[in-house]
Amino acid sequence: MTTFEQLTVEQLEEAAAYIAALNSNKKFHIGFCGTEKEDILGDLHEDFVEDNQVYIFVTRNADEITGLVGFDIYDGTAEVWGPFSREQQIENQLQFWHFATAKLNQVKEFLFFINEENTFQQQFMQMIDAKKSSDELYLKRMKETFQPLDVIRSEPYHEQDFAQFEAIHSQAFPNTYNSAKTIVERLHKSAHQLIVLKENHALQGYAYFEIDDAQHSTHLEFIAIAPAYRGQGLGKQLLNEALTLIFANEAITHVTLTVNNTNTHANSLYYKTGFQKQDALLSYVLQV
Repeated sequence: MTTFEQLTVEQLEEAAAYIAALNSNKKFHIGFCGTEKEDILGDLHEDFVEDNQVYIFVTRNADEITGLVGFDIYDGTAEVWGPFSREQQIENQLQFWHFATAKLNQVKEFLFFINEENTFQQQFMQMIDAKKSSDELYLKRMKETFQPLDVIRSEPYHEQDFAQFEAIHSQAFPNTYNSAKTIVERLHKSAHQLIVLKENHALQGYAYFEIDDAQHSTHLEFIAIAPAYRGQGLGKQLLNEALTLIFANEAITHVTLTVNNTNTHANSLYYKTGFQKQDALLSYVLQV
């Protein structure tokens, strides 16, 4: 008999083991979740627990987890870890999805990142009417082959930079899930860092990244150059400066990022800077 339940903090280790097992197989793979149990467990404690409420739900059959979905919720948007399903039965997963989301009245938008080889969850996206938003490449840059820069021009973001930062960000990423305001609000957490490149008082570009000590990694969320300064090699400079700052942290072994598969200019820059393709992901959005 299949049952549905919301997990407690004490059950997170079991959830981490299940995610690690399924996410190691591209047939079940969901972007950004990781494949190492201990790393995943750290992320679950940090991003999926609020006021002792755990936003992870599972299906069970004879006490064994057969499905899981987690929600990293921020400001009305949830990044979805999953759905994961070992049994891959559409009707059961649909009932499970309704069970979980019925407890998330604060969420108005769900974001999914599904491996292109995970055809079952692509079928499920169609069933719940989630809209495909983009084809993404998931890239990784390892630390051991990186040569750090001797001179760093960029500097930490300051409050007086906001207007120019917002203008660059909204122009470069008009439909993104993280607004300039949201990014700045997250900077109170030490894991979130925003650096800017300036000429006199003019903002030339910025890079925003999130450090994950648990997974020994950093995810480069956004990097952009203002239109007036493009074509001058500043994108490569800023990227290498960001990598230099990130890899100065001894705990970090690699940097990851996602980029639109059709963005040939950016892809060329990342490959030339030593990033390598890990996965092709399909991005979906569900508005409720």
